[in-house]
Amino acid sequence: MAEQRRLVELQRCGTQYAQLRARLGEVGFICEGSLVERWMRCGKSNCACARARAQRHGPYFQLSWKEKGKTISRRLSPEHATLYRQWVANRQRLQSIIHQMKALSRKACRHLLQAQKSNPMPPKPRDIAACPR
Repeated sequence: MAEQRRLVELQRCGTQYAQLRARLGEVGFICEGSLVERWMRCGKSNCACARARAQRHGPYFQLSWKEKGKTISRRLSPEHATLYRQWVANRQRLQSIIHQMKALSRKACRHLLQAQKSNPMPPKPRDIAACPR
């Protein structure tokens, strides 16, 4: 009975993994970093932005990312900011999908290792020999 449950669970993991793999193909362009919207003061003492926070200039869009340990920032036009916002969101979706795939792989690995303990047979070329914890 335990063997049957293990096989059902492995099949469920395989089905969920295939669904995640299909979702990978839906991810468009990706971009590292983060996009922020800034409202700024111009520095002129007689400008309305100096007196009221609601009167600040903007929005200005800025993309920031790390490169060789240093933060790089670029100002973007509103049109480019719209594209980059989607690309950053795509990267976050991609990372989420990969995280879920790793979790499913660990779960499947536990089931395979349990089977290997109860039925020591040489692994097939496509089987997982050892899973990272």
